[in-house]
Amino acid sequence: MLKTLLSFNDDALLIVSIIAISLLVLAVICIVLVKILSKKRVKSLPIASKSEYFEALGGEDNYIDSSREGSRIIVHLKDYSKINKEKIKEAGVTGFIEKSDKLTLVVKDNAEEVYEKIFNA
Repeated sequence: MLKTLLSFNDDALLIVSIIAISLLVLAVICIVLVKILSKKRVKSLPIASKSEYFEALGGEDNYIDSSREGSRIIVHLKDYSKINKEKIKEAGVTGFIEKSDKLTLVVKDNAEEVYEKIFNA
């Protein structure tokens, strides 16, 4: 009888352990899902018109050429002093890097769409 009682306790301990481990795994999965779903989603900024971009870049006559690399649009201009930084930001560019021979526009979510609208329209 004592052996049967010990056997019952072992089975109960095993069941409780399995339930505890299952709850722990479920809790970890819930925490991970909450972190993934609670990340701030960056909304795409609106795409301005071709004329608005060129106006911000100092006019179409100031433009030489451009290329796209991932989320960046590299623009070569004749006169970088004509750049209107505020209008560039208003046009949906999230950031820019100005170097002596090029202007790099950072467009996070929709760089390809912006590039096509400005330079291939």
